[in-house]
Amino acid sequence: MPTAFEISARAVRQAATVLADHLQDGLPFRELRPLIHAADPTLAQDWQALGAAVTTDIDRNLSFTATTLTKAGWLTRANRTWRLTGLGVEALHAYPEPGTFFSEAGTRYAHWRAGRLYFDAAAKLLSELPDDRWVSIEDLAAEYEIDPEALAACLQGTRPEGWHLALSPDGEAGFGTTLLATEIGAWRTLLERDELYDEAASSIDTVRALPGKRLTAEEITALVLGEEPGQDSIPQRPRRVWIIRGTDAGGASLIRSHWRDEGVVTLSADRLPALAQGAGPQRVRKAVDDADSGATAAQRDRRADELHTFLSRIQEGDIVVCTDGPKAYLGVVRGPAVYTDPLEDAAHFARSVAWRNLDAPLDFVRDLPAELTGRVADADARIVDISEFASRLEPLVGPEPERAAPPPDITAEIPDATGELADGLFLGNASWLQESVELLRGKPQLIFHGPPGTGKTYTALALARHLTGGSPNNVRLVQFHPAYTYEDFFEGFRPRLPKKKASDGPAEKRERDADTSTGLVFDLVQGPLRRLADAAEERPAEVFVLVIDEINRGNLAKVFGEMYFLLEYRKEFVHLLYGSDEGRGFRLPPNLYIIGTMNTVDRTVALMDAAMRRRFSFMELHPDVPPLTGLLSRWLTVNQHPQDAALLLDELNRRIAEGPANDRDFRVGHSYLMQSMAHSSPQAMDLIWRSQVIPLLTEYHWGDGTDIEETYGLAGIREHLGLQSGGGA
Repeated sequence: MPTAFEISARAVRQAATVLADHLQDGLPFRELRPLIHAADPTLAQDWQALGAAVTTDIDRNLSFTATTLTKAGWLTRANRTWRLTGLGVEALHAYPEPGTFFSEAGTRYAHWRAGRLYFDAAAKLLSELPDDRWVSIEDLAAEYEIDPEALAACLQGTRPEGWHLALSPDGEAGFGTTLLATEIGAWRTLLERDELYDEAASSIDTVRALPGKRLTAEEITALVLGEEPGQDSIPQRPRRVWIIRGTDAGGASLIRSHWRDEGVVTLSADRLPALAQGAGPQRVRKAVDDADSGATAAQRDRRADELHTFLSRIQEGDIVVCTDGPKAYLGVVRGPAVYTDPLEDAAHFARSVAWRNLDAPLDFVRDLPAELTGRVADADARIVDISEFASRLEPLVGPEPERAAPPPDITAEIPDATGELADGLFLGNASWLQESVELLRGKPQLIFHGPPGTGKTYTALALARHLTGGSPNNVRLVQFHPAYTYEDFFEGFRPRLPKKKASDGPAEKRERDADTSTGLVFDLVQGPLRRLADAAEERPAEVFVLVIDEINRGNLAKVFGEMYFLLEYRKEFVHLLYGSDEGRGFRLPPNLYIIGTMNTVDRTVALMDAAMRRRFSFMELHPDVPPLTGLLSRWLTVNQHPQDAALLLDELNRRIAEGPANDRDFRVGHSYLMQSMAHSSPQAMDLIWRSQVIPLLTEYHWGDGTDIEETYGLAGIREHLGLQSGGGA
């Protein structure tokens, strides 16, 4: 049985095939639809057989999915009439199989969607051009850092206002693509209307605009910024920094030989055509697909991305860093990308580089920022963007490079515990809290453990707020449980229903439905640890604290995943499970601290493996030892309550210690008797004891024959202590 994708692909390609027979006038959809079904009689039947898997009929689905072809530039739908473009005719010949045809259109649609804001901004700018002026599609695409071929194709399909004013640099319509006669005629008519048509330079099959009417790149930027050309305020592209690596046939770094001798960096052009400087990502990807047809999609993606970066993103004046083991060589790009003659040497693209320290390489660990180690962790990556370090590397590539190490990393310091914090927690003094702070300074993970009711979570949150200076955005609380996963904690794909907006116009609704007609949408969603870690990385001078309640109730190895390693090695980088680090590596920043709480009564602390225990320090909160001894009494004094509750708790814990279980972790914490309701009326303590304390002790002594009421009943303990019922307790 065919899938929804296969049926959609058949419908879309059949529509294009029918339209290829009506290139002159196109067809309204109401006339196109029966011709499609006549050519593929089982289309509707196969679609209906999918049952509940689809929510629309095949014709409506086709109307939605045709948006994919429009954004790819293969189809235009002006005035309710569908027309195939010249690009669409080429695609019909290039991709004869429906699935491949539809997939290729989908790839182009995905590229448009990823940069939708920039494509839309470029289209809007065309509608705002001054009268009798046109722009180069390359200049327009460069302004918004998008692929000129993809922009030209999208304009061909969508036909926004002013679409005809985006031309090749020499003013020719079509940006080098084959145009249909109808397209040539439309372009000629529109340029004549706008008094831009260059009749002398045009012909029957070529349309050009007057060269003197072209806006320069500077004028485009000024138009975007609302300023006059030549103003100093127009920003220049910031300097970028790139790690570039290459090896010879023997595996030795090319900085030892060719790159050093020739003053260049190179990238292999094996089986590739002579692509030009500034080639767009789609043109590069097609060249790579043709050259490496036997490679995996991931391998082709990587090569295409690196090749596009080398040809188009790297520019003169950028800094390059080349590594050879622990040595680091720095240089400045001095020329465009040049394709070598494969008859003279192995085919490659080369860029001229002025090396700065060939005779005195830097030590990668000692002389460069520590975070750079994560950027070179991926041994397969030949080009890595590390532009965030530009300000720290620029002093090293001046006319006389500085040999001094870059400025030290910004570090966040956690404050000492204070008496005020200790008083707020009724701990008597700050010594226990200060020990916790010292442990966090030595190892940024700490666990508070002890019996129930000892205030572990309350204390952890109070300490976290103190360490972060009271900033609510720098503290986050999560609670582990048996169903908690890595996807909940760090990041994972999560389904969602398509969003429906009442404000969507017809075009937006069609585009949304085309994207979501198959049902659920899956998004890569960040969990609390990823969000807090990203915030900490962006603000290294601030302290961030993640509090994990009931940390031992989760499957820690499963929940932490690769974070398991990073807990111990904070300076190291790892590559993330779902690839959201984009090959750059991820670390747990040093200014992110983790405080966990652990209930020791259920014995799961014994099940925490040694590797995880090694990554945390442990501080006990127990009724029998400081800082909790006397805490309830201090609280009662401050709140002007009688000391009866403290006496009752001490006697209860003494009886628990002498009971059959003989286990110190079965003692009851002070939190049960610090509730406001416990002191609200003479009967309140009886209610707390009966509904919270007795059920807890019943669970402790399950099956050992202990008479819970006789041993731990409130009336018996009061009688033993000589306290009156309801006597303020």
